Amino acid sequence: MNQQTTFIELPSAPMQAIYNIIQQVVKSKIPFFITGETGVGKEGIARYIHESSLRRDKPFIAINCGRFSAELLQSELFGHEAGAFTSAIRQRQGAFEIADGGVLFLDEVPEMSLDAQKMLLRVLDTATFTRLGGNEPLTVDVHIIAATNRDIVKTVAEKEFREDLYYRLKGMMLHLPPLRERTEDIAPLVTAFITEFRAVYKKGITGITAEALKLLEQAAWPGNIRQLRSTIQTAIALATTDKLELKDFPDIYPDFVQTLASVWQTLPPETQHAIWETLQPETRHAIMYDLSTPVTGQWNSSQVAYLPRISRKVESLNIGDMNQNQILRAVAQKRIQQHTSLRKAAESLNIDIRTLQKYAHWEEPDNPATEISSTEN
Repeated sequence: MNQQTTFIELPSAPMQAIYNIIQQVVKSKIPFFITGETGVGKEGIARYIHESSLRRDKPFIAINCGRFSAELLQSELFGHEAGAFTSAIRQRQGAFEIADGGVLFLDEVPEMSLDAQKMLLRVLDTATFTRLGGNEPLTVDVHIIAATNRDIVKTVAEKEFREDLYYRLKGMMLHLPPLRERTEDIAPLVTAFITEFRAVYKKGITGITAEALKLLEQAAWPGNIRQLRSTIQTAIALATTDKLELKDFPDIYPDFVQTLASVWQTLPPETQHAIWETLQPETRHAIMYDLSTPVTGQWNSSQVAYLPRISRKVESLNIGDMNQNQILRAVAQKRIQQHTSLRKAAESLNIDIRTLQKYAHWEEPDNPATEISSTEN
């Protein structure tokens, strides 16, 4: 059974609409079915439903159906008698018994075996079940909330999930949009996670800088709230000041190669420098590429030129009218001129000799580039 997940009400319009729907129907016995990407906060909404219902003083039990084998899941849900299977050495209550009178949250419900689906349908139809290996019927009153990150209609169509069970569970359908579509929710989530983890790590973290928060709000967050929580946990472990700063998020910079271009012009020079100094060489190259490509259509010469300037070694280059390949060629050729060997020139850019030569030899169509010797001095 899942560890408790803290719930906070979020301010974005999509989430507020979901809360309003829940408040309208939560006092009925209509089941809820929550859909959304992995880590988007489905259990948090299930807890909100529980806390808003007349069952708030009764148990809330969460089961991740994808974590158990077919046999173990049936035992988790319905319990078992001693001797029901090899490792069943004593009688055990299942989630339905424990949640009696309260709410049972079934996450990843399409992962249930067909046998478990059949047993679940029977419980929903009759409010009775038997433990594995037992004969005594048990009666329960449980409000079911189901959830999945899969396309539930597709799983039904492909016969992976019983159609009759789907319609029995369907009730009120709630779809949670991904975190990247509701950036207003990131700041309150960050605040909540800072509060959670500063106590764990015994650090006096009071918040996060505006620059760092801006970058977090621009991230894609494929892992949604779960990924954001893990990121804040790591940042607090790394933090050396009373506020989380850009330097405390080294592992997520590669995810911002494309999105940095959309926020770079809003950052002051000292912040740009702070970011640049913490990036890995390959990430620097990728960011330079993205910021210098004409496709972005939004960078003036001073903004594009800033990236090489903060490397402190190519400030004399005028790259305002260059495309990305021309920039790379100019940088590579200038470093070759400045150093006594290709090896030293490559090391100055944190790239290998072959990459340096590739950049240096790039040429416009019908415009041969200046030939550069590849002989190591």
